[in-house]
Amino acid sequence: MAKDIYVDTYGRSHVASKELSSGGQGIVYLTEEPNVLLKLEWNRITQEIEKDTSNNDKFDDIRILPMLENTNITLPQTILRDVVGYTMKMLDGMVSFEEAFSGDDYELPDNEWINGMKEANEYIGVRLQKYIATGGMRKRLNAFLNASCVLSKIHASGLVYCDISEKNMFVSADPQISHVWLIDCDNLSFMKESMKKRDGGLHSPGYGAPEIYEDKGKTMYSDAFSFAIALFWELTMSHPFKGFAALAMLDELDMLDGPEEDYTCKGAFAWVCDEEDDSNRSSSGMPIEMFINVSLFEKFQKTFSENGRRNRQKRTTMPEWTYVLAKELDHVVRCKCCQMDYYGDESSVCPWCDAENSVIKVTAYKVVGEKKKFKWDFLREVSEGVINVPLRVLEGFNSNHLDEKAFRITCLEDGIEIGDLSNQYDFFVNDSMGKQIYGSTKFNFTNNIVLSATDRRNGNAYLLEIELKQ
Repeated sequence: MAKDIYVDTYGRSHVASKELSSGGQGIVYLTEEPNVLLKLEWNRITQEIEKDTSNNDKFDDIRILPMLENTNITLPQTILRDVVGYTMKMLDGMVSFEEAFSGDDYELPDNEWINGMKEANEYIGVRLQKYIATGGMRKRLNAFLNASCVLSKIHASGLVYCDISEKNMFVSADPQISHVWLIDCDNLSFMKESMKKRDGGLHSPGYGAPEIYEDKGKTMYSDAFSFAIALFWELTMSHPFKGFAALAMLDELDMLDGPEEDYTCKGAFAWVCDEEDDSNRSSSGMPIEMFINVSLFEKFQKTFSENGRRNRQKRTTMPEWTYVLAKELDHVVRCKCCQMDYYGDESSVCPWCDAENSVIKVTAYKVVGEKKKFKWDFLREVSEGVINVPLRVLEGFNSNHLDEKAFRITCLEDGIEIGDLSNQYDFFVNDSMGKQIYGSTKFNFTNNIVLSATDRRNGNAYLLEIELKQ
């Protein structure tokens, strides 16, 4: 079968080799060139590739926006000559959230607990197997945290992304890595302009905010609603509005004039975890409460409640999402027995299989005079690997240093080793000797370990309490 070839304004030919994703406005292809993607725009009336090339002017405008420098978003590189579209660069080893979290091509885990789940309910058991194989809750929280940081930067620049979905967010294929880029940026526009657009509710099916269906324009609050749908859907394996009431309505309709997913998002139904209206409770069969703790529930409630659906300014914003996702990511524990993730607490007992897990807790305080003020805490399971304690433990959340660490903890049979210290701080053992530590230092776990740290840049002082909970 002949492959379609598209030529850009520089005369270079690009062969569309494989469909990568399709969204509200067009389709993205892999090409035969390494790391080069091709985006083609639909004509919404003819449902064919748009050939009115005057529409290509907007891509030139997008790619020269200075505020998007150093932002993980794939901007147009070259513009196509005979159709509406452009080429863009994609990093190697990345896949869409949709593909990364599907679990279709992963080796599935096998343990006594998951086998018991499959015997009790084959459907749920297999879905949980795939959930574990694709990085579990930790990978998902980390990926959406990174995506929320990109979207926060876009919104801070006065721009709206306009078409958020799991097809347009890309993450490292490796389940242990969560670098994120956004693609398909041709809807990107300044909010003052996107609020005025009346384009028939352009969006990806199942991710639209209620006002989009009412043709009221798009804002950063519309983006936040779409982001929350994607996050909830991926964390819980359940759509936030696809419940019993929505499905009953769909069963009564003989013909649909749009995708089934869109009917659930228009604002007519309560969300599946609504505390005041359980008519549309989830039909997925998934134990949603196991994936969402109180802090996350509050953010979803602000967005999906009737108040959030009708008053977009009341929704959880992207900066609020970044903060809560970072906090909850830093409390995720992976069970040594069933391999499921859960939000750890003082007991460290897995709510999935009741196994007890040993965890390390790091609590940071800022010291001012004789007083100490809580800064951040971090919890991880004790494992054979290395635990990287993020820099936000000392500095609080900052999207500009998500991947930077304060120090590394290596678990040993008779204690821990602390090393790879941030060069922005001086670290000391907080005892009568006050010995400064360098390089790697071993500690026995007869008592809790207390370190002090001084910021070299401003002299701020911190206390770090490191506890082993068994």
